[in-house]
Amino acid sequence: MVAVSETKGLQIKGLQFRTKLPVYFRYAAIGVFAVALLAIGAGLYRSRDPDFRMKGFPTSLSEDVVAVVEGYERTEATDGVVKYYIKADKATTFSDNHQEFENVFLEVFAEDGSGSDLIKAAKAVHIPEENKNFTAYFAGAVDIQTRDGLKVNTEQVTYKKADETATVEEKVFFRRDNLHGSAVGALVRIADKRLELFRDVNITSFESPNSEVRRSVMAAGSAAYDHAGEIINLDGGITASMFAHPGNARNIDVSAGRANIHLDTANASHDVARIELFENVKVDAAEPGTKPTKISAAYALYDKATDEFDLKHGVEILTVQDEKPTVARAAEAVYEQRNGTIKLHGNAEITQSDSLIKGDNITAHLYPDRKLKNAVANGNSFLRQQRDDGTTEISAAELNASFGADQLITNANAVGSATAVLNPSNNAEYSRITLSAPRSISLIFAGAGLLSKVATDGRTTLQLDALSNNPDAANKRLTADSIKTSFYPDGKNMERAEAIGDAELTVDPLRAAPETYFTKITAPRFDCDFFVGNNAKSCVAATKARAERTSKVPDATRGVQTITAERLNANFNQTTKDVERLEANGGAKFTELDRNATANQIAFTTGDGRVILRGGEPTAWDSSARAKAAEIDWATREQKSFLRGAVSTTYYSQKQTGSAAPFGSADKPVFLTSATAEIDHQNQSALYSGNARGWQENNYVRADTISIFQREGKFFANGSVQSLLYNAKRKDNGRESIVPVYASSQKLAYDRTDRILRYQENVDIRQGADRITGGSANVFLSSNNEVARTDMERDVIITQPNRRAVADFASYTQADESVVLKGNPAKVDDAENGSSQGGQLTVYLRNNRVETLGRTKQNTVGRTRSVYKVKSN
Repeated sequence: MVAVSETKGLQIKGLQFRTKLPVYFRYAAIGVFAVALLAIGAGLYRSRDPDFRMKGFPTSLSEDVVAVVEGYERTEATDGVVKYYIKADKATTFSDNHQEFENVFLEVFAEDGSGSDLIKAAKAVHIPEENKNFTAYFAGAVDIQTRDGLKVNTEQVTYKKADETATVEEKVFFRRDNLHGSAVGALVRIADKRLELFRDVNITSFESPNSEVRRSVMAAGSAAYDHAGEIINLDGGITASMFAHPGNARNIDVSAGRANIHLDTANASHDVARIELFENVKVDAAEPGTKPTKISAAYALYDKATDEFDLKHGVEILTVQDEKPTVARAAEAVYEQRNGTIKLHGNAEITQSDSLIKGDNITAHLYPDRKLKNAVANGNSFLRQQRDDGTTEISAAELNASFGADQLITNANAVGSATAVLNPSNNAEYSRITLSAPRSISLIFAGAGLLSKVATDGRTTLQLDALSNNPDAANKRLTADSIKTSFYPDGKNMERAEAIGDAELTVDPLRAAPETYFTKITAPRFDCDFFVGNNAKSCVAATKARAERTSKVPDATRGVQTITAERLNANFNQTTKDVERLEANGGAKFTELDRNATANQIAFTTGDGRVILRGGEPTAWDSSARAKAAEIDWATREQKSFLRGAVSTTYYSQKQTGSAAPFGSADKPVFLTSATAEIDHQNQSALYSGNARGWQENNYVRADTISIFQREGKFFANGSVQSLLYNAKRKDNGRESIVPVYASSQKLAYDRTDRILRYQENVDIRQGADRITGGSANVFLSSNNEVARTDMERDVIITQPNRRAVADFASYTQADESVVLKGNPAKVDDAENGSSQGGQLTVYLRNNRVETLGRTKQNTVGRTRSVYKVKSN
């Protein structure tokens, strides 16, 4: 029974299930349909606005629609003040209070009521927040217009009412009056009046809002536009171009790491007024159809109104792009482009063609073609002009220079401790010129940059350095209070130099040798002429000129040679560049050690070392003697003097002759005259020729030539010798007197050692009425220069009043006034007392006694002696 009952129950339940199965299918179908509807609804909700793509869009919003309103409008106000106004073609409100709008229009009013900002879009999602703030997401042809005229167009915008910002993540376009731009991504800070552009920024300024004529274009990695302050900040590598227009004559292209663009606020044109550039700044500026001026720096500020660049850090301005560019460089610079002025500061320099000007600061002006017209450099100033034939370099505390249209220097002025150097390119022929002055140097150039004139102010030095390898070359230096120089028409060769005020010229040979001298000439003024090659030709010194020459290898025999005169002319050798001849005129004087010379004109030739004295009364003297003549030539190297015409020499004492002269007084002067004379100062000898005459007081020697050898103590006279050299004592009528002795011959020799006068050839000696002649005579003098003995040889003839003696040899002894005659035979004829002869006769002059002794040819057997009685007086 139980089993049957359970089976029937199961069957009944099966039947019930089958009877209800259609209902189950209906419910399942309804469920599946509901799930499908939910799925479709969720899908439709998720896909109902596919244009909202911003990253911040909410992922979960209510799907429960509370209300749908067609032609929606809403105004939000606080205390009667409208905050914002919204209208849309359709507004859908959801349970979480967010709203969705189609063809929406949003107007947000400023707190102060000064205006409103507008946003339009195809769609929008409005999410309310506290304090009546909200966030709105706009999509589809979004158009934003701010209260100050900024218009932004894009496809996606997130707007926050709390801070009044609109965020764009896609391509965005904006404009404000005549300023248009685009970027990828942006942040519109409406309240701050600031537009931040995230990347790929492009901005264009047009001539007017509706014009297609561009005034400027800008591109950057990112940017920020402060339209309240009219400033655009560009970053991430920027480029910008400003185009020529009636108010701006040139195109300007710039690039930099970043920039600040200041827009024109004076007439609301939104054109670029100033542009501030940072990091690796590059600028190209050019008038249409011309090559640009190129500028590079780490920083630049360009003011469009003044057309001026303010540049900093590693500045370079290339104003002319051609084969000879003009380039300015400095740490900082101001380039006033409109008036062509460049102001450089800090290690400044400008190069143009073959010219360079440098200084701590430079102010330069340009020609209309932007070539350098003039420049003023201050602090460590330097100017260089390079030519094929040489280089001109100028340095000073301050320097200004002007340039011609050919880019070559026309004049230059160096002020304050100035130096100018002319370096020749041909070292073998030219000298290097160096001019230095404490106050100024002024250089004037002729055409094609050829140097024409140079003038200086202040104590000036003109240095001429020989650059050749010639060992005989010499350097020269001219110093004066001011120096003016002029150049030959070729502009590379100095023609003339005028040195005024306490002038000094030095000549310094490169080689040191006994025959080379350092020469210094001083005078109030110099006028110098030059050979081609900047080598001195002549220098005239006036007035009261002085020359000093010092041997490069001094020794005891060489002293400082000094020449003084009213006017002095130094002539130079073109090859050696050394002094070749010195000419002194007007009261000229020459000195070396104790040797001196004076004349109206003195010429000194360095080749042979001769001093030539002419005019006035040429005189030469030293510590021992003085010489005068119409002409004197002094050979300083050989230490000889040559005198011609009315020669007159004075030895200050007999001692100064070395006691070589046959005069008696040791302390009294000795005089010598002749037509010509040759004096050997080193060997202490002299030769007087032509009517030569030497004397001391009343004693003298006259001859064709007279020679003195001071060192050896010898004296020679030759040709027509006449002399009065000693006195002899004699007794007349019982009274003793000193009677001078006159002697003549063809030759005379004197030796201080044995104090003997040697007369030779045609000797004729007279004392009073007494006379003795013969072939030669030796006169032995005492220390008082009195005759001690006289020996005469060959054809001796003695004549006295009423007496005549003939002999081959005669010897006169002063002590007893006796004469010993020797001959073959010797013979004495006395008009009153007869005659005597013999091999030897002795005549005693005091008592008129004659003794005869010796053989003759007629009497060969013995000795004959004759005594004659002489009548007494």
